[in-house]
Amino acid sequence: MSWRRAARVSTLLLLCAAAALAQPAAAPPPNHPTSGAPDVPAGDAVVVGRLVHPTRPAAVANVDILLYALSQDGGAGLRQGRTDGAGQFRFENVSNDPEIVYLVGARPSEIPFGTRFAFARGEREHRVELALSDPTSDTSAAAAQKLEIRVERGCTHLRVSHRHAITNRSDRVVFVPEAERASAAPLFEVDLPEQADGFETIAGGDGITHEGQRVRFWGPLYPGEQSVEFGYGMPLAATSFAIGFPSGAPKLEVLAPKDAVTVSAAALRAAPARAIETQSFTVQSGAPIAAGGSLALEVAAAPAAPSPLRTPRSELWLELDDAALQVEQRIEVVADGEGAPLTSSAVPLLCIPLPPETGELRFSSETFAAGLRRDPSGDLAIHGPLARGSTQLAMSYRLPATSDGAAIATSFDRDLPLLSVLVADNGVITETKRLHRRKSARVGDRNYLHLEAFSIAPGEPITLGLRRTEPARSTGRAGSAGFALLAGLAAFAFLLGPLRGRGTPPAEAEPDGPMLERDAILRSLEALDEDLDTGKLSVEDHAVMRSALRSRAAGLLVERPTAPTPQPAAVAPRFCSACGASVRAGDVFCSQCGKKLSA
Repeated sequence: MSWRRAARVSTLLLLCAAAALAQPAAAPPPNHPTSGAPDVPAGDAVVVGRLVHPTRPAAVANVDILLYALSQDGGAGLRQGRTDGAGQFRFENVSNDPEIVYLVGARPSEIPFGTRFAFARGEREHRVELALSDPTSDTSAAAAQKLEIRVERGCTHLRVSHRHAITNRSDRVVFVPEAERASAAPLFEVDLPEQADGFETIAGGDGITHEGQRVRFWGPLYPGEQSVEFGYGMPLAATSFAIGFPSGAPKLEVLAPKDAVTVSAAALRAAPARAIETQSFTVQSGAPIAAGGSLALEVAAAPAAPSPLRTPRSELWLELDDAALQVEQRIEVVADGEGAPLTSSAVPLLCIPLPPETGELRFSSETFAAGLRRDPSGDLAIHGPLARGSTQLAMSYRLPATSDGAAIATSFDRDLPLLSVLVADNGVITETKRLHRRKSARVGDRNYLHLEAFSIAPGEPITLGLRRTEPARSTGRAGSAGFALLAGLAAFAFLLGPLRGRGTPPAEAEPDGPMLERDAILRSLEALDEDLDTGKLSVEDHAVMRSALRSRAAGLLVERPTAPTPQPAAVAPRFCSACGASVRAGDVFCSQCGKKLSA
């Protein structure tokens, strides 16, 4: 694992553990999942550890401990325990999968402490020791050692990251509390370029503050050497930008991926190139910068080469619940040809745009292993390795919803021949211009509304609105259509009136008007379902018209009169002698030709 990924994982684990430990809790049993959070992956391994304090041994007793787990697919688990009087703790029944990264965290005061580890293959018991120390706000023991700035190419932005190496020469944690920051100096501060966007903390925890263009670090800085890292984006079109250092900077290096980004500055001189993982970087070195100084960089991003990947199809599976819109996205990625897997640290192989309000983002293990990074624009960048042939990338996330419904807007970074969208049919109405409705699909025991779009261009926006079905609607096109259909049925029943006659019905009476109207309603319901399946009728129209027809049918059942007791009647001619049409008892004239019937 590279230092960059290790720093990101450690920071994520420490932040989550610290946030959980910040909440007061009663003393739990040694293996107690925290409320509202999933437990760590289960197994037959055990984590055994202890806390130590160099000057106050009693400070390790009865301290809350968290065991935090981060799986390869981004899934997280959390379990809480507590130390005994000697500072010892134990977590049982945990997984020893080497791909799971664990962190043991404690927060006996305002400062979180943590140590990261992973089980060795086949290891059943892992022992950890976590050293605690008392904080101090005296920053004189801290000394900046080195600054490394990387300028890399992302999806829509240049990705700029700062890595500050700082040494704490004391045996206490250096930390400036928020209450003292107004009159204290930070451990370091940086002024970002004016066009900087997408700021993120990579390593340094909640001791990094970002206000406007100013970034400050207030600790915690633990004894020994520590790296603090943050990043931001610059538009690809930017040709120059300046970084300010109000507190100064130590000797520095500026790195850029070879053949992807070119960086130069008057204050820098060329240094030997460096290989990091599978990528070669050009290096520019410079002398320390005095307090209040700045570094002006000239940058140029190389034109993007033709992509070796294509995306034949993508699927979106949507389900709207009371709180959010749950999205599952699948993308088929094809690397043509034969040979080694495709890898590119310099330029993303594939960019996956995400809606700006995406939350609870998770990935399949295959996606996580494909060199996943977050672009400053918010997109997901795939850097590989990607095997030759077809690869299925999958992810899930949630979007906010309101009482009216929700919406999703997405796009793709290259031509997409086919996009399929399947919406769980739980009473929602879809609204879209680009997607075409197809016949509904049944998957397992659930029905899905099916929509498709073909030949989507790179960057073309695809929007879909989901509206919750209202209990009753009296206006709008669908309501008007429903009332028009009912009016037609009423007219049909009215025209049947002259054919009913006025006498007592014969023993084998023909269907009366209400029965014929009910038959018409049944045929109309069947036609509505057929029009919905063939796409001639929208889901909204179908729902409203079907509801109106069913209500009318129920009303006919109530209105149907009780059949009268048959009474003897004179036998009348059954057929007209002039035209041969069938006639009823009691009719005086033929309903077809008008001839007067004989008595």
